[in-house]
Amino acid sequence: MPDLHLPRSLEVIFDIACALLVSFAIFLFLMTFPAVATPVTNWSLAQWGPDNASVSRAHVRFPGVNEMIFENFQAPGTAEAKSGEIRLNFFGFLPGLSWVSRARAENGFIVVQLDEQADGEDGLSLRDWRALIDEVRAEDIIVRFVRKGDPQSIHLQTAAGSLRSGDLSVSASGTGVSLNFEGRARPSDLSVLTGKLNMSGENFADFAELAGFASPDTPPYQATAYLTFSRQQIALDFAPSTRIGDSDLSGPMKITFGEATPRIEADLQSASLDFDDLGVVFGIPVGVGDNETTNQVQVASRTAFDASDRLIPDAVIDFSRLDSVDGHVAYHAQHVNDAIFDIRSLKLEFDVEGRVVRAPLLRVDFDSGQLISYVTLDATQSPATTTTQGTLNNVQLSNLALDPYVRGSGNGEFELEARGNGFRDAAATLNGRVSVWSKDADLLALAAEGAALDLGEALTLLGEQGEDRTYTPARCAAISIHFENGTGQLDPAIMDTADSLVIVEGQVGMRQERLDLKVRSEAKDASFGTLIGNVGIGGTFRSPEISALSAETVLQLGATALLASVSGGLAALPFIEPGMAEDAPCGAIMRRAQGMAP
Repeated sequence: MPDLHLPRSLEVIFDIACALLVSFAIFLFLMTFPAVATPVTNWSLAQWGPDNASVSRAHVRFPGVNEMIFENFQAPGTAEAKSGEIRLNFFGFLPGLSWVSRARAENGFIVVQLDEQADGEDGLSLRDWRALIDEVRAEDIIVRFVRKGDPQSIHLQTAAGSLRSGDLSVSASGTGVSLNFEGRARPSDLSVLTGKLNMSGENFADFAELAGFASPDTPPYQATAYLTFSRQQIALDFAPSTRIGDSDLSGPMKITFGEATPRIEADLQSASLDFDDLGVVFGIPVGVGDNETTNQVQVASRTAFDASDRLIPDAVIDFSRLDSVDGHVAYHAQHVNDAIFDIRSLKLEFDVEGRVVRAPLLRVDFDSGQLISYVTLDATQSPATTTTQGTLNNVQLSNLALDPYVRGSGNGEFELEARGNGFRDAAATLNGRVSVWSKDADLLALAAEGAALDLGEALTLLGEQGEDRTYTPARCAAISIHFENGTGQLDPAIMDTADSLVIVEGQVGMRQERLDLKVRSEAKDASFGTLIGNVGIGGTFRSPEISALSAETVLQLGATALLASVSGGLAALPFIEPGMAEDAPCGAIMRRAQGMAP
C-alpha cells in the first residue's frame, strides 16, 4: 500500500499557508472594527498615501474584503472628504489598472494641478487622479484647478462615472456659472475628457475666468458645446442652439495653455444677432428694455447713461484682461436685428498679442452700402492709444444722423487717433479727419429755406409730413471735419442745390460734447420774406439748440420799422432776396473732401 504522507517540507509549507490564511481572515475580521481599522489605515496612508494624510475613522465593510468606509479623510493641500468609501484593487500595480477601482466621497475638496507639478506643490494632476481612481461617485465636492499658481474652483454637486475609461456625468457650478457635462474619459490619454457641455450664467466672462483665460462682458447666456478638456487645451465647439442674450452663437473656440499667456483661436458666427447684445461687449449702454435679456452689468451701465447729460458713455475698458489672453478671433453676424441705423450684417476679425489688439477687418453692411475699417488698440501703456482708418461705400446718409434733412447715398473716408482708457477720454483727445461726399443727395426744402431764413418759402412747406416732404436735388454735397485734441473744425460742409448754396461752418467740441455751428444759405432765386443772418446750432450733443436771430436780423427788423413809418409798402423791402448766389465749384469741392486737393 503506497505511503500517502506528504514530505515534511511540503507539510511545513502547507501549515504556513493555512496559518497565513487564518491570520488574514482574522485580520480582515478585525478590520471591520474601527478601533483596529483606523490606526491600520492611517499607518498605510503614511506609507503610501499623500503627505500627512489621515482619517478619523475607518473600517472594512463585512463581508467585503476590499471595501472600506471612512470618515474625515484629510490630505492637507490635496484632498478632504467628510465621509466616503473606497474599493481597493489589489492588482493596481499592473498597467492599465487603478489602485482604487471605485471611490465615493461627500463634502470636501480635491486639488487638480493643470501644469507640470513642481516640487513642493500641493495636489495631483488630472493624469495622477485618473491613474489612482477609476470609478467615482461624488457629492458636494469642491474641485480646485491650479494653473500657473492661480486656483479656480468649481463646486461638484454630483459626479458619477469612470475617470479612466467609461462614461462620466458631472453637474457643477462656479462663480456665476452652472455646468452639466456628459462625456467620456479617453483611455488612450489619461489627461483628456471629451463630451457634451451645457453651461449657463449671467456673464460669459465668469466662465472665461474659471477656465483660465479672459473675455469681454456679455449678456446672460445658455450654451451647448462639445468639449475636449486636457491639461494643455480646452476646445469648445458651440452648437447653434447656444444663446447669448437674445442672439444665437455657433462655431469652434479653443484655448491653448502652456505658454506665458493662454492663446485663443475662435471662428464664431450668429445667424441672427440682436445688436444690443454686441453693444455690451464694447461697453455701450444699450439693451435693457422689458423684452431684452440683460444682466447687472448692462443695467448699471444703462442707468448711469440715463442719469447723465452726456451722449458719449462714461465707460472705461478694463485692459488688464488682455494680460490673460492672446490669439485670433473671427466673428460673422449674418443678420443683425434692432441695430442703430439700418445695419444688416457685420464681420469682425481681430488679433490680440501682448496688450495690442489689431482688427484687420471690421465690416458693417447696411441695407445699402457698407463701412470697412482697420482698427489698432495699443494698451501697452496707459492711457491706451486707438487708431482707425476706413471707408464708407454707398452708405445712405440717414445712417449719418442726417435724416430727414438730407437723403441719398454717400461715400467717405476717415482716419482717426485717440488716447484714453474710456470713451469720453478718447473722444477728448481725438485727432484726424472725417470726410463724406455725395453726388445724389437731396436736401429737405424746408431745411434749405429755414437755413436761408426765407420765411416766405418756409411757410409754404411747414405742413409737409413723412413721404409728402419736398426735397431739392443737390449738384454736390461734402462735409469734412478735421479733429485736433478733441475739437473738430468743419472745412466747411457744403451742399449746392438749384435754389441755394447751403454752407455749415464752426466747431464740434468732443471734450464737452458741445456744438458751435453756423448754417447759412445763399439763395439763387429771388424770394420774399427773407431775414438777414445765420442759423446757429449750439448746445450739447444730447440737447442741441437752434437759434435764428442775430445782430444782422435785429438791424433788418429796425430798418423795417423805420421804412414802415414812411410807407407801409416800403416795410417789405428789407425782406426781398434778389437771389445772386452762383453755383459752387463741385469738382473742387469733391476733390477736397476726398483729400486729393488742398
